[in-house]
Amino acid sequence: MFGGLLASVVLLAALYGMLKWKAEEFDITTLFSLSVGVILLWLIPWGIITIIPLALVISFASPAGREEWIRFKNRRIAVSLVMLLILNMFAFYPVSTPEGPDEWELISVENPHASVWPASEQYTWYSDGAVIGVLNVRTPHTFSPWAQDSSSITLGVMLGMHDSRMRQSIEVMNTRIPAFSMDADTFWLDEVETEGSHIYGDDEQFIARFEVKRDGFDATLATVLIVGFPNAGGELSVLSITRPILPLQEDVFEEKLVLQYIDSQVE
Repeated sequence: MFGGLLASVVLLAALYGMLKWKAEEFDITTLFSLSVGVILLWLIPWGIITIIPLALVISFASPAGREEWIRFKNRRIAVSLVMLLILNMFAFYPVSTPEGPDEWELISVENPHASVWPASEQYTWYSDGAVIGVLNVRTPHTFSPWAQDSSSITLGVMLGMHDSRMRQSIEVMNTRIPAFSMDADTFWLDEVETEGSHIYGDDEQFIARFEVKRDGFDATLATVLIVGFPNAGGELSVLSITRPILPLQEDVFEEKLVLQYIDSQVE
């Protein structure tokens, strides 16, 4: 949470300084509007993806608002761009160290697919025939825990981030599972239609499910379950469980492993 608080303070200080610097007339409307925008980053689902269109609609909705835009257009555009730049710069702020249950076998603390921006860190474990990754990653678009998991995972799918992590899991399975030897670069993920959430214990978590496919083959070779654990302040924890299709796993929601992870976080 500290990273989000620090980013918010810097954003508000930069906003006031940029509006005040060499200004013949102080733009109080922009100060108020963008300050509210920073606060809403902690409250509104999808963060700036929701806030930016909403702010533009409100700004141009009234004749007075359009007139103010004509008077302060250049400074408002400059301030908005700098605010977005600062927000994205804080996505470099380091994330916390991933943690897993003691009963899982830790097999890797080095993640070649970890992004520099947004900052991320992934540790990999092996347990119960599955490769389990715990990824902590910055969410530069929001500080809010509401829909932080669904928005970030959806964006990750669009950008192909989960394909990269799936290939890393396959490389691990090659070394851990007998008779399992595959070229990770020939695989891709096919998203499975699902309810979008599942109840683990007392809490409902966002989930996404995928089937691992291979070029030239119709059969599913493995399954991947993604479970999101949102946190206020702009850091998301993502649990990914990759399991070969054989032997048959009847629990597609991986209740045992997910509950073990949840219990390890509250100890």
